[in-house]
Amino acid sequence: MRKLLALLLCVSMVFGLTAFAAEPYADGVHTGQGTGIGGMVTVTVTVENGAIAQVTVDNHTETPGLSDPAIAQVPEAIVAANSPEVDTVAGATITSEAIMEAVKNALSGAGEAASEDQEITIQPDVIVVGAGLAGLVSAVKAAELGAKVLVFEQNVRVGGSALFAGGSISGAGFKIQKEMGVEDSPEQFYQDFVRLSGGEDFNTEIARVHAERSGPAIDWLQDEVGVDFGAEYRLDTGSYYPMFPDRVTYALAMSPAGGALGFLQALTPRLDEYIAKGQAQLLLNTEVTDVILEDGAVVGVMVDDLAVYAPATIIATGGYGYSEDWLLEYNFDQVTSANPPTATGSGYNFARKAGAVFEKMEFCYAYPGSVPVSGFQATVTANTRIPGVVLVDQSGQRIFDETSSGASDAYKAADNNVLYALVAQSMITEEAPLFRSAVGAAPVDSPAKLQELLAEGKYVFKADSIEELAELIGAENLPAAIAQYNLDCAAGEDSLFGRSANLIPLEEGPFYAVYTIPYVLMTSGGPRINGQAQLVRADDSVVAGAYLAGEIIGSANVGGNTTIGGIGHGLCVTWGIIAAENAVAEANK
Repeated sequence: MRKLLALLLCVSMVFGLTAFAAEPYADGVHTGQGTGIGGMVTVTVTVENGAIAQVTVDNHTETPGLSDPAIAQVPEAIVAANSPEVDTVAGATITSEAIMEAVKNALSGAGEAASEDQEITIQPDVIVVGAGLAGLVSAVKAAELGAKVLVFEQNVRVGGSALFAGGSISGAGFKIQKEMGVEDSPEQFYQDFVRLSGGEDFNTEIARVHAERSGPAIDWLQDEVGVDFGAEYRLDTGSYYPMFPDRVTYALAMSPAGGALGFLQALTPRLDEYIAKGQAQLLLNTEVTDVILEDGAVVGVMVDDLAVYAPATIIATGGYGYSEDWLLEYNFDQVTSANPPTATGSGYNFARKAGAVFEKMEFCYAYPGSVPVSGFQATVTANTRIPGVVLVDQSGQRIFDETSSGASDAYKAADNNVLYALVAQSMITEEAPLFRSAVGAAPVDSPAKLQELLAEGKYVFKADSIEELAELIGAENLPAAIAQYNLDCAAGEDSLFGRSANLIPLEEGPFYAVYTIPYVLMTSGGPRINGQAQLVRADDSVVAGAYLAGEIIGSANVGGNTTIGGIGHGLCVTWGIIAAENAVAEANK
């Protein structure tokens, strides 16, 4: 019945919009709301002589930098087309759709989007904090096992980081591997953790559990949840550091951003089924502000002043990649983030209050080249893969092989985490632009951005000689460092770091120096847990009633100081299932 009603509603909307668009709009000033990534987007629409004369975005909580192109371009496009049905802006699809939805509501007289009833209607056996991929898996699995589940999500939509992520997930011994003739085992998976991290410097208990349970978790997604892994499966060794044999597969057969929607598209209707049965409840736009402790056990959560109790709580709040406080405490002096704003690290705050010990927090993989034009939000990056690019610290010294995978460590070692990217004008081409967008950000017009930043004079510097460039950026060692580098280029051998690729001398100007700092996509440390996903204190005692799932566990605690393809979604699904099983058992269901 629920699906039938939804279908009828969609049909009526299609016919309604078709008829609506054929008639003039009502003159006047109208307001409406649409659901964005971070909250409601409010617009004012002015109609004159039956046509849309102006669209203004009045209020929003979208991510600065990422949403700016949509907020600037979509209203203009709607006025030009005299219709709310226009193209979305690349890199800001959800914000674009929110503006269009808000304009439709304004023109139809619907005004503000109807708010959902936030009254709690069930007595939960299990509380799930967060409705990203890990939270959705936990909720669906707990409901599947017979528990009543209450899910809190601080955002206005489910999905968390999976709204922006690729579809990769890794495991060992799952059906897709077998169907493609790949032989694998949990022991081989575990030995890859050891090999790639150079030893067993991680939580060996949960690493072995992850290796054992990850394959069946992928099978559960495919067989029980109905995740689409593509008409033709994809299977490979993964990005970053390759694993052997092939054990990374992809929802929707997609590795780029957007592939993870394949997980959400299957899990969300499954949760809806349990909601319709009265076995689960999802409260959006509802932030858990604290956990409730009694005799050292987590017995519930606080939502502002409201206390909600349950026998077990699953913390699936994601990493701390959008918490500048946590990143500065453990990892950087300055940094930007390409994480969604929901990755606030709240779960880490809850774990700290409960007495958790944090492990592997020092390991946080950083991506190179962020130009902090939007503050903490990463939007623009210098292209550190331009053939011939040289990276130097603030004194002007090279500190690593720029063509290697060592950029993350280099930024951490650099004073104040600053590296200047140096290129000659001749190295910049249409195929190798100086600027690119950060992951998930709107596309960048590189020539226009170059002129804009040169005029600003804060992050990009131009000079006809290396000596002049050194003066502009205050790098006294730069002339000597580049002179040695040019000699190495002529000799065909990097005398400092053994760089062998793209040894192109910086001899003929003009030259550019771009001020860059690192940016993060995923955090890798987290609170200690055991093999049952229970939160553990420094003395190895268990925090009763508290379970963890997803990125908050920390990939480095499972696989060590390395980056393994598909580990992020693997943590969400594998540990979402494990947390649900044990939380339901604690609730005696």
